[in-house]
Amino acid sequence: MKRTPPSTATFLLLALASAFAVAGDADSGYRRIEGGDFRSSVRFEEDTRVVRVASFALMARPVSNRDFAGFLARQPQWRRDRVPAVFASPGYLGHWATADAPGPALDPDAPVVHVNWYAADAYCRAQQARLPRFVEWEYAAAADTTRRDARADGAWRMRQVNDGTPHAIDAAADAPANAYGVHGLHGAHWEWSEDVASLLGDGDRRGQQDGDALRYCGATAMSFNDPGDYGVVKRFVLLSALPPDATLGNLGFRCARSTP
Repeated sequence: MKRTPPSTATFLLLALASAFAVAGDADSGYRRIEGGDFRSSVRFEEDTRVVRVASFALMARPVSNRDFAGFLARQPQWRRDRVPAVFASPGYLGHWATADAPGPALDPDAPVVHVNWYAADAYCRAQQARLPRFVEWEYAAAADTTRRDARADGAWRMRQVNDGTPHAIDAAADAPANAYGVHGLHGAHWEWSEDVASLLGDGDRRGQQDGDALRYCGATAMSFNDPGDYGVVKRFVLLSALPPDATLGNLGFRCARSTP
């Protein structure tokens, strides 16, 4: 019996299915974020107020200790005792009981922390994904449980003053998802972005003759469309000051995928 060759459409559907059904770790499902025009709180370029965010997919939850331990089992070169010196940092997974496991003292489902940008990037690449760009994180994080852009609600924004602490809006593991189905964007842990290195400015453009003193605070980029968006502003300032080999006890990550 002669077989009919698959159509181009069939190949396309198979490719899309493969891209979004990559074998991943437990509880690392992605949620589609429909793109659109977005007034970022950060002025990424001079005189820029509105940016266009393309549709993308974002992990519903941050990468957990369990997830990252599974990654190390598959790619042991990223264990703290084997990671190449060029990608190493003193605090990298230093709180884990062993080089390949968090140990019983840590919640396996809690977000993994003390992971530098290099390791986070490698994890996402292994998932056929990438770290989200800062504006993508900001776009998704503008949503509350019912609205895709809740930033006009002053009370909701003021609750973000505790972002990055155990008292944050989404710190509890059972906190509800936002309108996109994403958990923990305003949680107890900050998160790496793909473009963290480009958030740091070359100098200060705010009328001062010598911007070197402020260079390492992201002085060029620290021009905000909305300084009152505290949850975004403080994350931006933190990330812009971090080198990619840095680790923090409240800094984790999640992955994103571009929509074909």
